[in-house]
Amino acid sequence: MAVEMDGNVRMRGDTGPGVGVRILAEGGRLRLVAGNELVGDWQVSDIGISSLQEGFNIKAEGEEFILRTDDDVPLAEELGVAAASPRLARRLAARHNPEERELPAHPPTISSNLGAIGFAVAGALIVLGGTFLNLADPGAAAASGEFDFWVAFMVGGVLMIGVSYVMSIGSRLARVVAAAVLILMVLLFGLAVRGGEASVSRLTAFGFIAGGLVIGVAVLFSGSVGEPD
Repeated sequence: MAVEMDGNVRMRGDTGPGVGVRILAEGGRLRLVAGNELVGDWQVSDIGISSLQEGFNIKAEGEEFILRTDDDVPLAEELGVAAASPRLARRLAARHNPEERELPAHPPTISSNLGAIGFAVAGALIVLGGTFLNLADPGAAAASGEFDFWVAFMVGGVLMIGVSYVMSIGSRLARVVAAAVLILMVLLFGLAVRGGEASVSRLTAFGFIAGGLVIGVAVLFSGSVGEPD
């Protein structure tokens, strides 16, 4: 993009006011015009140019002079001059900083299935615990006429996995159904722990079930099961 502006040029070491010039920079060329007289016309790659605290130091055709402008930033960009001075660096950074955008009053809600995944994992752990509970003493409950807790845990775990799907599609009933199933599992767990003899297999089964219940409660209380928009 062509840059055209007014400036001032003086020889390096000269203490005079310098000469007012019209600066034109485009396509890798730099032209300085004073009135109707062409002061210089150079290919930027053929001269030495560097930024100063104010203006630019230019070496061309065996001479060295200082070029000053009212706004160094567009000229520095057009000529590809590195921002050696802190002042110019700050002005270049400020020029390229995007305008601040107004933040929405309420940040958009990011849809996530983490809650559904967590509840599905909880259900799977309870199913696994029910399986271990059956393997711990298969047929004992049926022989004694007692309630088969392992069947209840298997069914409850499968229900929790099904509820996780309800969560993933954003049903309004997700939280209610999830809470109801989880409360039922907690009650069954309490009854199961109170009955039967303790053994390594039963403790292992109860460990998986307890882990599933903890994850399920954490999912509900984390707010991951929210209402759809």
